[in-house]
Amino acid sequence: MDTTHILRPSDLSGRPDHARTDRIRARPTLNKRWLGAVWLVILLAGCQGVSFPPVANPPAQADSPRLAVGDTWVYRHTDGYTKLPRGTFTHTITAVAGDVVTMQVKPEDGSTVATDRFTRDWNWLDKPMTNIQRFHYDPPYAAFRFPLTVGKSWSEYTHATDAASGKTYDLARVDGKVPGWQRVTVPAGAFDAVFVRRAAYSGAATYERTQEYILEDDWYAPAVNNVVAGSYRSIYRDTTQNGEMDDGWRNNDWTLVELLEYRPARH
Repeated sequence: MDTTHILRPSDLSGRPDHARTDRIRARPTLNKRWLGAVWLVILLAGCQGVSFPPVANPPAQADSPRLAVGDTWVYRHTDGYTKLPRGTFTHTITAVAGDVVTMQVKPEDGSTVATDRFTRDWNWLDKPMTNIQRFHYDPPYAAFRFPLTVGKSWSEYTHATDAASGKTYDLARVDGKVPGWQRVTVPAGAFDAVFVRRAAYSGAATYERTQEYILEDDWYAPAVNNVVAGSYRSIYRDTTQNGEMDDGWRNNDWTLVELLEYRPARH
C-alpha cells in the first residue's frame, strides 16, 4: 500500500472543508448527503488519473459484447503512483453457459491465478472487489449497463458475499456513468472507446478501518468486446487515527491496465 500520496478531504480544494470532512468521517450510512460527499472525494482524486482525447465522430452507442469460448485479452498492469510494472496477465474465456461467462487469468509463468465469472455484459458474478477480497455478487456488480450511451448513469446495490468467510455485506453499492467517447492509444493499437466511470462502496468495514471508497475507470472498445484501458484505485480511513497530523485517510493501491493483444476465438 502506498503511503506517500495520502489523499485527505481537506487536500482537495487547497483549504480545509470541515463540513465536508465531518460528513465523510461519520459512520457510513447510505444517505444522499453522505454519498454526495464521498463521490466528490473520489472523483476529485480521479482528476489526477488517466485522460485521452475525445472521438471526433463518436458512435451513437456501444452494444453488448459478443463473447465466445477462447476469446483472449492480454493486459499489462502498472502501478499508478510509481509507474513501475506489475506484470502481464492473460484473460481467456473458458466457458459460456447461459448468461455466465467464466474466465481464467494467468501471469507470464502460465499458472492460473484467478478464475472470475461475469454475465455476458461483463457484470461481475465472482471477482475480487478493487483492492480487497473476492466476493460473490447477487445481483451482479453493475460494472456496465449496455447499451452504453453518453450521459447514461446507474446506481445499484448488491449483496457481496466474501468467498472465503461466507460473510455477506449488504451495503455494497455501485454508481456508474458514461461521460463520453475517447480515442485511446495502447500497445494493442488505437481504439474508439466509451469511457465508463464507477464509484463503488464496498460495505466491508472492519473495527479498525472503514469500507473502501473505490474509483474505477474503464475504456470499453467495441472493436475488442472488452476494456482496452483501465484505472482502479480506492481510499479508506484508518479509524484508529483521528488527529490533526493524521486524520486516518489512506490511499490504497492504484492499478493501471493497458491492452497488449486481443485474440478472438476461431469460430
